[in-house]
Amino acid sequence: MDTYKGSGVSPGIGLGKFYVINNEIDFSIPKKLSFKESQKKLDKRYEQLIGELEKENRQDESKVLDAYRLLINDPEIIEMVDDAQNLPEIFQVFKDTSDQMLSIEDDYFRQRAEDIISIGKEMIFTMQDIVIDKNITQDVIIFADDLTPNDTSSIDLTKVKGFVVSNAGPTSHAVIVAKNLGIPCVINFDITKIDVDFDKSVVLDGETGDIFVDPSPDVLKKVQEGMNKIDKLNELYNHDSIEYLDIELRANIGSNEEINAFNDDHIKSVGLFRSEFVYIDRSSKPTLKEQIEINNELNTKFSNTIVFRTLDIGGDKQVPYLNLPKEENPFLGVRGIRYSLDEEKLFREQIISILSSDLIEKVKIMFPMVSILYDFLDAKKIVIDEAKKLNVNPPPLGIMVETPSVALNADQYIQHVDFFSIGTNDLIQYTYAADRGLSSLNKYQDSLDVSVLRLISNVIDTGLKNDIEVSVCGDMASDKDASIILYLLGLRVFSIAPSQGPNIINSLIHAKDNLSHIKKEEILSSTDSQSLRKLIS
Repeated sequence: MDTYKGSGVSPGIGLGKFYVINNEIDFSIPKKLSFKESQKKLDKRYEQLIGELEKENRQDESKVLDAYRLLINDPEIIEMVDDAQNLPEIFQVFKDTSDQMLSIEDDYFRQRAEDIISIGKEMIFTMQDIVIDKNITQDVIIFADDLTPNDTSSIDLTKVKGFVVSNAGPTSHAVIVAKNLGIPCVINFDITKIDVDFDKSVVLDGETGDIFVDPSPDVLKKVQEGMNKIDKLNELYNHDSIEYLDIELRANIGSNEEINAFNDDHIKSVGLFRSEFVYIDRSSKPTLKEQIEINNELNTKFSNTIVFRTLDIGGDKQVPYLNLPKEENPFLGVRGIRYSLDEEKLFREQIISILSSDLIEKVKIMFPMVSILYDFLDAKKIVIDEAKKLNVNPPPLGIMVETPSVALNADQYIQHVDFFSIGTNDLIQYTYAADRGLSSLNKYQDSLDVSVLRLISNVIDTGLKNDIEVSVCGDMASDKDASIILYLLGLRVFSIAPSQGPNIINSLIHAKDNLSHIKKEEILSSTDSQSLRKLIS
C-alpha cells in the first residue's frame, strides 16, 4: 500500500479503481483529417453529447457544450488557421488565445482559458482521428492535472467515487462539481508521484486529503467504518435535528441542472440563487420570457423563501455579448450591482422577470457587490418603480455582504435593508486582497482568521440587535469547522451546497451539545485559526 497526501476540499470517502484522464497531445501522430473536416466532426460530436446530457437532465453541462460549439466555430480562431499549418502550429493558435485570457487575472477568464485549451486538444485529437475513451464501466477514482467542464460532462459521474486534481483551487470548476454532487475531492497533489496501474484500487478521503493506493485490509476496514459513519450522519439529518438546533438550512443553486437534480426533503428554501447562469455561456441575451420560465421552474422545486441574487457578472464572470468593459482589475471594477446600475435596461428587465413570475409570493431580492449605501438605494428605487408599474408589492430587499466596507458599517444599512446575506468567498478575498482563484495564494484564504470573523460577527450582531435576518451563503456555511464558529457567533440561517446538509447538521449538534460554553469574545480574541480549530475539536 502507498499513502499520499493532498488537500481535502469535498468531504466523503471514495473507493474505486485507479483511473487517469490524460489529455496530453502526441504530435508525432500524423494528421488524418483537415481542420475543416475536424471542425465539422467535433461540432457534430458536441451536438450528440448535448442531446445525451439533456436526456439525463444535465442541462447546465449541455449549455457549456453549447458554448464550446460557439468557440470551435469562432471566426477569429478560424481565420488564424489554415490546412497548410502543421499540428503544433494549429494548437499554438488555441494556446495563444488561451494565454491572452490567462493574462487577465480573474477566475472567469482562467476557466475560459482552460476551455480553449481543452477544445484545442480535442481538435488535434480529431485531426489525428483519435478518440479519448472516457467510457467508465466501474467505480473509479479519477486522477487528472485539471478537469474542464468538457471532461466532467463526458463521463458518467455516477461511476466516479472521487476526484484527485493537481491544478485546482477551492472554488474551481472540478471542486464545485464535486461538492454539488457529494463526490469526495482532493486538490494540490502532484499525480505524477503515482505509478499508473489501472488494476489497483484507491481509497480517497475528501476531508483529510489522504490517498491510499492498493489499500491494505486495515484501510479497507476503516473505509467501511467511515461509510458507516456517513450512514449515521444521514440518520441525524432530519427535521427533529434541525428543530433542535433552531436553524434553517437553505440551498445554493447556480444552474438548471441543480434545479432539476435537487432532492432534499429537509431544505425548503434557496438562500442563494445565482442568476448569472441564465446569461453566461449563451450567444445572446435571454428573453424576458425565458427568464420568467426559469423563475417559474425554480418556484416548483422550493416551497419557501427564494433569495434571488441579481445579475453578478464582471470579475470572474464575463459575458461576451454584453460587452463588459476591459479592466486591469475586474474584481475591483464594474461588477455586480455596479454593472446593473450602469446597464439599467438590462437590470430592469431582470427585475420585471422576477416580479412577473410565480416567485413573487416567496422571493427576496439580493444585490451583489454593494460597497456604498447609495448603490443599494438606487437599486431599491428601481425595484419599487417596477413593482408599482406591475401593481405588485415590492419583495424584501437585501444585500450580499461581500465587501469590508459593508461588513464594518452594517449599522448604516439597518433603516434600508430587509436582510443581510454574507458572501464569505468574496469577503475573504477582499479582506486579504488575494485572488481566491489562485491556488498559490491559498494561505490567504483562511476563513477562520480573526480579521474575517470580526467582520462577520459585526454583521450578525447588527442583525440580531435590529431584528434583521442574517444568513451566510458562502463556502463557510458548508464547511464543518467554519459552520461551528458561525453557529457560536449567533448565525441561524445557513445557505449551503445541498450535499453538505448531513455534515453541517452533525457539526452543529456537536457545537450545541459540547461547545456552548465557548463565548464570542473568546473566538474573536483568538491569535490564529489553528488554535481556534483546536478549541472546537
